[in-house]
Amino acid sequence: MILSDISIKRPVFTTMVMIGLMTMGLLGARSIGVDLFPDISFPIVVVSTVYPGAGPEEVEQLVTKPIEEAVSSINGVDVVRSYSRDSISTIVIVFKLEADLKQAPTDVRDKINLVRATLPLQIRDPIVSKMDPTAIPIMTYAVASKRPSDETRRIVEDTIKPRLESVDGVAGITIAGGKERELHVFVRRAALDSLGIGMAQVAQQIQAESFDLPAGRVIESGKELNVKTMGRFRSKEEIGSLVVASLPNGSQVHLREVADIDDSFKEVRTFARLNGQSAVVFDIQKQGGTNTVAIADGVYKKLGDLATTLPPDVKVTKAIDLSMQVRRQVDDLTQSILFGGAMAILVIFIFMLDWRSTLISSLALPTSVVTTFFFMWLMGFTFNMLSMLGLSLAIGLLIDDAVVVRENIYRHMERGEDPVTAAKRGTSEIGLAVMATTFTIVAVFVPIAFMGGIVGRMFRQFGLTVAAAVLVSLFVSFTLDPMMSARVVKPVKPGRHEEMKRHWLYGPIVRFFDGVDAYYREVLAWALGNRIKVAVAASLLFAGSIALVPMMGKEFVTAGDRGEFAINMEMPAGVSLEEMDKVAAQVEAIVRSNKEVRTVYTTVGPQQEANKAVLRVYTSKAVERRPLTQWQIQDEIRGKLATIPGLRFNLADLSPF
Repeated sequence: MILSDISIKRPVFTTMVMIGLMTMGLLGARSIGVDLFPDISFPIVVVSTVYPGAGPEEVEQLVTKPIEEAVSSINGVDVVRSYSRDSISTIVIVFKLEADLKQAPTDVRDKINLVRATLPLQIRDPIVSKMDPTAIPIMTYAVASKRPSDETRRIVEDTIKPRLESVDGVAGITIAGGKERELHVFVRRAALDSLGIGMAQVAQQIQAESFDLPAGRVIESGKELNVKTMGRFRSKEEIGSLVVASLPNGSQVHLREVADIDDSFKEVRTFARLNGQSAVVFDIQKQGGTNTVAIADGVYKKLGDLATTLPPDVKVTKAIDLSMQVRRQVDDLTQSILFGGAMAILVIFIFMLDWRSTLISSLALPTSVVTTFFFMWLMGFTFNMLSMLGLSLAIGLLIDDAVVVRENIYRHMERGEDPVTAAKRGTSEIGLAVMATTFTIVAVFVPIAFMGGIVGRMFRQFGLTVAAAVLVSLFVSFTLDPMMSARVVKPVKPGRHEEMKRHWLYGPIVRFFDGVDAYYREVLAWALGNRIKVAVAASLLFAGSIALVPMMGKEFVTAGDRGEFAINMEMPAGVSLEEMDKVAAQVEAIVRSNKEVRTVYTTVGPQQEANKAVLRVYTSKAVERRPLTQWQIQDEIRGKLATIPGLRFNLADLSPF
């Protein structure tokens, strides 16, 4: 073969090519991200419309249905779901996976504009936004201090949040818990009526005055200064001095004369607790397709820098960190790959009983794996469960080509040929068979990468990683293996096989393999003499295997004991937030009574729905050898929650995506 002949004649050139490939692979590995699963972006668009003061039925009839009917006619729409609540209409439009996510929001806006004139005049303009399910919270922190909760929340909003949002890959910070400052105006109706002032006039005046307005520039002494008019209210005294009306006699009516003003806090519609303790909690959401581990490292660094600037009594505690799960999974797969490679090399040595042959064949492993990193980087892959699974599967395939080539070269050397001649003839003789084997593997795994739907997107990195790895191994077996077989090994002495039989260590292994060869000859001879029986037996085995398929279960992702799950709770409509909080506290106590539970993160009133609550439960990990599985823990909790009157609940695994 031309490729192997060049490699044998130009060993320095071949060596430099291999070093160059591995260098590119190592450089690519430094830039490859780490995540749990490949990025799967679903084309989902959300339309949110506010209709102030309207009830659910009005929102459904006047806003939700017209918009629903309009967007349902868009090409590529798969499912349309709608939710109508007090003053709010939410429509979720799920497009088919093949749809263009960049064009989808534009199509939705165009359809809404067509029906905008038929919608109530009082609604606010519909907000169209893309939703990425992969942009999930990956880290949760709790902030506690000796200060009032509003001060603690203000520290999170003004100091911590802006710094963390600057980390690459962070989509946003969601804060829950703590009180938010708000000025309350309690209008005295009798005072308004006595002055002939309407409530709407007071509201319009407050809205019209409460903003800062740019006022141009002032140039003085060679300096240019920006000027703005300060109109936003910052204290109850400022808003109290607001003029809400002018009387016919020329006097002005200030707001404090017709209303009582209270510098207080917003109505709390959501409670957040960590392990039963109220705290200001913030979730860090990642952007879709970004590197979870890199984001976590950036957050660690920012929080480390913030630790020196925050007040001493403010403590930031990490509650949940999904990047740790990603690191564990990748570390486990890496160890499996290393262990599998070591076992493959050991098996080769047992069969060849020659350290030089083992070295030559085993070099295909690191060379092929490291070079594959470069192709993974070019294709935008990450180190995740699917791509690493592809590498671990390929470990056994990568060394096959090298072993076949090396074994054939060794056979020629046993016939008395010198290493160079044996390398040329042995590689050329077996080259077509090796190529056929490799391209057969490629033909199996490449189509996996181009399957449709979610499965195709999930397994794209898996299929292409295996294909790239085996193609690199084919190149190595035609270049590096023949070159080293010609330059490194020594000629085989006549009678080496008999000499190996008498060796104190290798002798038993050689005699065992000779026995296997003899037995295989007998079995092969019987099979060739009883072809009909062999064919019938093979057919029966095949048919029996197919018949067992309907008895096997089916699921998208195998349920794993990750030690984390969610409890979604709901009480009957009309239950107050305070009553729901009491129920949630009761559920927390039940959950935390289990010795394996480590962290419980509670949100009461998610999305301001007072009769609902969500608990995120994190237990000890399975590797810690806990006596109960995650499902046994769930069953135990489920039985206890069933005793709470009126509570509807379900336990669900937290999404790994």
